[in-house]
Amino acid sequence: MGGEVPALSAMKRARHLRRNTEAFTLFEMIVVVAIFVLLAGGIYATVNAAVRATATLTEENAQVQRLEAFVSLVRKTFHNLPATARFSGTAGSPESGGGAEIVLREAPGVFAWGMGGPVKGTVLLAARPRLGGGREISLLTLPGTLSEMELREAVDRGAWLRLLPDLREVRWRFWDEAQQDWVDTWPEGNERPPLVELSLTMLGENIPRAYVFWLPPVREMATGQSVTPREGEQEPPPEENP
Repeated sequence: MGGEVPALSAMKRARHLRRNTEAFTLFEMIVVVAIFVLLAGGIYATVNAAVRATATLTEENAQVQRLEAFVSLVRKTFHNLPATARFSGTAGSPESGGGAEIVLREAPGVFAWGMGGPVKGTVLLAARPRLGGGREISLLTLPGTLSEMELREAVDRGAWLRLLPDLREVRWRFWDEAQQDWVDTWPEGNERPPLVELSLTMLGENIPRAYVFWLPPVREMATGQSVTPREGEQEPPPEENP
């Protein structure tokens, strides 16, 4: 019997060690949870960065598409100005606090879409202050029968249509053939400028984008009626005196 006691003690120690190796300790559980939290945090950060990059890229693409659509609209509008249209504009330098503005009068069909019919009054294309900072190019159509006071009130309280938001600076310039240089103001009584330049800087950008638009000249006929040459049409040669 004296030899059986050590055997029983050895068996108990073996079972005790086996139980200890089969179960996780508290420290091991803490390490596992910490590793899981680190992995989950890394996955979340990666997915969040990818979602933000996708949203930024989508917004940039939408901004470029809006800009291209606006430039195409202005180019098409200027190319198809009727002979009766009266044109004026101001650069709107930031130092003066005024907004860049183009005014078109007596221009049927200009900036008209939907079921509203052609516009026969005054059309304003202006860079107005944007909520939160910056500027946005907006459109306002007004009837031509408004008095000066009614016109000012309509400009202040009118239903402006936003065409191009998220701008920092907007500037128009007009080519003066007599001076062979760009000018910042074009009075309404003058003949149309042959070229109009739009310079704008988007929010978040430092380099301005410049676009030049061509305006069809007004040609005087023998009857005194003003017409504009069609696109691709050449000016007739001057008649020689016999």
